[in-house]
Amino acid sequence: MKEPATGYRLPAAGQKILFLLAAMACSHAAAGPEAARAAAAARADKQERSSSGVEVEDAIHGVRYRLPAGPDMWQVTREGDARSPSGVEAEVSSFPLAKPSAATQCRDQAHNRLFRRDASTPAADTPRDESTGDSPPSWSFTSGPASSPARNRWAFFSRGADCLVLHVTGPAGEAFGDETFKSAATTFEALALPPDRQREVDLLAGMGFLERRDPASALERFEALAKREPDLAKAHFGALMAGFELGAEAYARALPHGKFALKAERELTTEQRQLALRAVGVMQLAQNQVKEAAETLSELVVRAPDLAEGQYNYACALARLGDKQGAIDHLKAAVRLDGELVSHARDDEDLKSLRGSPAFEQLLSAGSPSR
Repeated sequence: MKEPATGYRLPAAGQKILFLLAAMACSHAAAGPEAARAAAAARADKQERSSSGVEVEDAIHGVRYRLPAGPDMWQVTREGDARSPSGVEAEVSSFPLAKPSAATQCRDQAHNRLFRRDASTPAADTPRDESTGDSPPSWSFTSGPASSPARNRWAFFSRGADCLVLHVTGPAGEAFGDETFKSAATTFEALALPPDRQREVDLLAGMGFLERRDPASALERFEALAKREPDLAKAHFGALMAGFELGAEAYARALPHGKFALKAERELTTEQRQLALRAVGVMQLAQNQVKEAAETLSELVVRAPDLAEGQYNYACALARLGDKQGAIDHLKAAVRLDGELVSHARDDEDLKSLRGSPAFEQLLSAGSPSR
């Protein structure tokens, strides 16, 4: 808001409001005993609430814990973070694992992955004065510059395949931080998440593993979700893509998920269906389900005619089925889109039925024809 310039005068209505406010202030000042009793009651209420501590419920992470009483009131956000005027703070975070695990495994994962030391790590960020505990599994350390070090206290809990982490931080040497950590850790309760929230957590965990190039863990999370919700196409699609990333050794395991995902077209985006068709077609060829692969890949080339890989794999399926002319036509389309496929086609066992035919040899010798 822009402040009024010097000499600015309130309009008459504004002056009247100020006069009324001043009169109200005078009336409160005159009622001394009543005001004193109200102030005393407010202080008593604050003291009572402070002496009993504060219960924090974090709806985002689905946890509940209690903070100790302190000389000042805790400030708790809607997200469940709590701050004390003394500088002590408490919050909760989470990270996923592939399978249901114990809290000690959560601590080991955090210790090994979150604070990897290397030459580029600033000295102030390197954990110092580390200690661990077992009830609950915990890890404490000091970080920050020597002029203002911070004490970090972490406690670990598990809910299925998800790790929950209680963080309590504060100035090093601040006794209230230790008291806060003890109270919060011993009263910490992991609540069961509603089904829709747990579904969201599992989907995000699986996608996160895929983004971090950990398809084995992604497959575990997606399959666990698909087992719990067998009609959820997104879980089956995730399991398919994770198996595809893992490679041939996971194709037999992932292929049923892909077939289920393709039956639920309305639950997949256009891009997701194309990815599913591509993965299922490749898996079916690898599993010698050639007729099924041809049907899958024929839909892919209709939906994505400019996808060189789709045209090429469809040619492979047709060649294995004995449709030489169809295989040549789609192989030509693939090479037009990506000339480097010529060298791959030369030694591809799926195309061995085409070797020796004039059209195939001409295609190989031509290299990469112009469009």
